[in-house]
Amino acid sequence: MTKETGFILTSHCLDIKGKCELHFYGTGSNGPFKLIFSPHRPLFFVNRNFPIENTSEYERKELAMVDFADNKVDALYFNSLNSFFDCRRRLKENGIRLYESDIRAEDRFLMERYINGGIEIEGTSYKNGNLNIFHNPGITGAVYRPELKWLSFDIETGNDGSIYSIAFHLTGGTEVKHVLMRGESEPPGENWITFCSDEKVLLNSFIRFIGEHDPDLIIGWHVIGFDLKFLETRAAVHGISLKTGRGFRKLRINEKRSGLFSAEIEGRLVIDGPQTLRTAFYKFENYKLETVAQELLGRGKDITPDEDKVAEIERRFNEDKKALAYYNLEDAVLVTEIFQKTAIIDQLVTRSLITGLQVDKVHMSVAAFDHFMLPQFHRKGIVAPDTADVIPGGHAAGGHVFTSAPGLYPHVVVLDFKSLYPTIMRTFFIDPYSRMKSATHTVKTPEGIAFSRTEHILPVFLKELMGKRARAKTDGDEYLSQAVKILLNSFYGVMGTTGCRFYHPDLPTAITGTGQWILKTCTEYLRDRGYTVIYGDTDSVFVSLTKEEKNKPSEAGERLADDVNIYFTRILSQDWGVESQLEIEFEKHYPKFFLPPMRNSNEGARKRYAGLLENGEIEFKGLETVRSDWTELAKNFQKELFRRFFSGEDMKKWIRGFVEDLKDGRYDDQIVYRKRIKQGKDKYIKTSPPHIKAARKIDPEWKMNLHEISYIMTASGPTPVGMDGGTVDYAHYIEKQIRPIADGVLFAGGEDFDSIIDGRQLDLF
Repeated sequence: MTKETGFILTSHCLDIKGKCELHFYGTGSNGPFKLIFSPHRPLFFVNRNFPIENTSEYERKELAMVDFADNKVDALYFNSLNSFFDCRRRLKENGIRLYESDIRAEDRFLMERYINGGIEIEGTSYKNGNLNIFHNPGITGAVYRPELKWLSFDIETGNDGSIYSIAFHLTGGTEVKHVLMRGESEPPGENWITFCSDEKVLLNSFIRFIGEHDPDLIIGWHVIGFDLKFLETRAAVHGISLKTGRGFRKLRINEKRSGLFSAEIEGRLVIDGPQTLRTAFYKFENYKLETVAQELLGRGKDITPDEDKVAEIERRFNEDKKALAYYNLEDAVLVTEIFQKTAIIDQLVTRSLITGLQVDKVHMSVAAFDHFMLPQFHRKGIVAPDTADVIPGGHAAGGHVFTSAPGLYPHVVVLDFKSLYPTIMRTFFIDPYSRMKSATHTVKTPEGIAFSRTEHILPVFLKELMGKRARAKTDGDEYLSQAVKILLNSFYGVMGTTGCRFYHPDLPTAITGTGQWILKTCTEYLRDRGYTVIYGDTDSVFVSLTKEEKNKPSEAGERLADDVNIYFTRILSQDWGVESQLEIEFEKHYPKFFLPPMRNSNEGARKRYAGLLENGEIEFKGLETVRSDWTELAKNFQKELFRRFFSGEDMKKWIRGFVEDLKDGRYDDQIVYRKRIKQGKDKYIKTSPPHIKAARKIDPEWKMNLHEISYIMTASGPTPVGMDGGTVDYAHYIEKQIRPIADGVLFAGGEDFDSIIDGRQLDLF
């Protein structure tokens, strides 16, 4: 009997010889392990009043449990996964409502035992290769942060649709850099290159390399949607089963929606660079490896963007295989270094330990809510519906946004409600269970929606999470702080979507309605005290300081925050009978704050502003400089325009000069539009936006899998970069990019763009 701690990497449910088994793979204090639980009986629930045929495929058992409507339910236990699926399909076809039949057996097994990634194992094990294998061990939750072995890999392919080479960069222990190259060895031999006589040998060598080095984590750039998918296709051509995991099943690739993929490999996590960085809220101009590497590492790919990549790869394969191997390997190394630089795996592991989801699934907020909430409901004797049976309700109102007259404001402080929606849930005891028990010790929100102040689940958990985040910030644990923040912010969104089995329209309505009441009440309180509140958005108010406060703006901001907190503590206790969990804090001071006009209106814009900070930096919100669909030309113009505006420097002469330089072609390197193509060609039948017109010039039949297009505006319309479309349409850039930005600022001085250029019709040619 041995004990060890570890971390679960992948989980699987399958039938072996007609019996259901659960397999969990992980890595721990004694290396990689596999846990087998057999036999296992997957289950779902049915209404007790529904007669179901007698059959040996399941056992029906009465439980002391009810559904959300207080109807009694029974559990159906199955001996095999096949019988589980067959019976579920048959019952649904007959109109019988099922409960929690969409919960995966392996997920239910872990959540009911409160296992969140980390695990303590007690049992007898035996070795099979590198694996420690346990049969039906005792398990409990544990806090364990694994030391993972990473394998970054990248493939190069040829015009003929075959694989030329595969590069590996192994880290987490002994570093290994190696390339498998198709073809004959070129003297002198290189010990970091293995030459393979043909593609079949190359693929088998790929499988063997992974097995020998046994990584926990496989990473790459579009590694699932391109590299693994390509390898899977070529393996099928040669009759090779792509078994790259720690078990006996071959690789499985799933396309969740257009452009998003997941890969299932027993015992190994597969993490794709672009997908992961997006879901972790990293933002780049685009997610090409070259772009991200240059921004984060200061260097890029071995074949530069201005070279013909396809032609150069063909040349190297035919003439200089060592150079191709170097290029291939450098791509794999760049991915490793990007992952290390962003510490993205540390973040994902931390989120896994918080949510209980596998590392490659931590972005699935609804699943995280299930993982926490379902066991809590079960212990209160309640089962939840299948997600497909959730009844949609009306849409909840969004956050309250208000604005003032556009223009320049001096000395503005920003007061921000810290974690507004979670603190609202704590203050008014908002969660799915307290709504169901609202007749017991009732408390009502400002909209009159009732909840129970004594029967609730989520408020206690939110308190724990917020305390954990506070400690993480004090300890400097940025990964834990960020992980908790993401989870906290997800709860409102989860309860507001019909994709959540706990959805009810009262939940999001109570939260956002209370949020609106809080922001309006805060604004009224400050205005009653003589302050000008010029802007507000969901959880923040922007307050113009009085003349007496402008010499010590930070002290004034802190004092205002304290006053607001005291005010809400008093009125929530007196008028609502609850203890305020709200906390507003002084966030920042803008010596100068600019609110642009709404397009075609005299009102101030919403969610668009610019502010000069005390350190001289300028913050932009919603303006062109922070939008990915505007050119570098527009962004650079706006940044310099605001710098001059806030510092009181000349703008008129500079604008005229900028326009002339633009017409002279001096900014031609900044006029490229980059746009993602998010939908298929069938979505662009009635209308064709400029980026689609440009894409069709590259691919008229829409056969290529284009995800992004770079183009410029020319005399012949939107033209892909590198394609001749005639002269640049400078008039377009002046009218569509420069003019609206300039007019958005110049109005403050009683000017406009046309008057700046002497009111003349632009003569561009």
